[in-house]
Amino acid sequence: MSEVAAVAAKKDYNYLVERLDELPTLPSFVYELGQLINDPMSSTNEIEKVMEQDQSLTTKVLKLINSAYYAIPGGVTSLARAIGYLGFDTVNQLVLSTSILKALEVKGPTRFDLNKFWQHAIGVGIASECLAKHIHHRTPADLFTAGLIHDIGKVAMYIIDPDLLVNISKHAIDNNLTIHETEIALELPKHEVIGHLLAKKWNLPVSIQYCILYHHQKESTKRVGVGPDLSRNVDIVLLANILVNALKFGHSGHEKAQGVPKQALERLGIQAAQLPKAIEEIRSALNNAEGFLNVIMGSNVDPQ
Repeated sequence: MSEVAAVAAKKDYNYLVERLDELPTLPSFVYELGQLINDPMSSTNEIEKVMEQDQSLTTKVLKLINSAYYAIPGGVTSLARAIGYLGFDTVNQLVLSTSILKALEVKGPTRFDLNKFWQHAIGVGIASECLAKHIHHRTPADLFTAGLIHDIGKVAMYIIDPDLLVNISKHAIDNNLTIHETEIALELPKHEVIGHLLAKKWNLPVSIQYCILYHHQKESTKRVGVGPDLSRNVDIVLLANILVNALKFGHSGHEKAQGVPKQALERLGIQAAQLPKAIEEIRSALNNAEGFLNVIMGSNVDPQ
């Protein structure tokens, strides 16, 4: 029995699921804000009042908005101007994203490089938003959050049982496999299933839940319960994940390069000849994201 299989032998699926209840929940104002955003009668003033319940989060969101990634002329000093410039949806997604990262904060040195992991995750968020804009998706900011947290199952697994994820990652690298392929080969709980359960526990939007659950499923017909619109979101995150891995932006726990699935490109309406342009758009966005990365990662991880 391999080292990773030996570690996992004592840790079955039910064990991980039961321990999910020990993870933090998201602050109540995050849900309150989401309800306001989806209410066409809501005002900027109402949204400001909700966000002011957590001044540290508000400060962080303003720093993100003032980063070079958004390039707002002259910057913003108030939530009202930030909302006016970026819109309700983008501000809401930034609040949701930063709240999730805070909930999954790991204190002290780690045996799994969470700095590189979160860099990868944020890269996938940025790439997902870029691809969404490229295909004229109506709410690209939603895809940022879906991409950012597509791998939260890995962090949940690490918090619950560090040995398990460390050994899965080592096995994947040693055998030129992805984390997903390793989990299948060794019949281990899949990180996307754990992440999906955590997303359900947090009552995250269904579209985000499906992106987490199916971000490795290339066959759209096997995405149970997912209609064409939501499946398009899954394709965006799936493609963004592959491209960010290929660009070696951060590290998701494995080193295997994967080919771009033609069927996903076709469903998104991206011609093969258009892909280099989309990749350059992503590369440019990642190059402009240093300040954004520093702010959103914050104290989420400590130096190794």
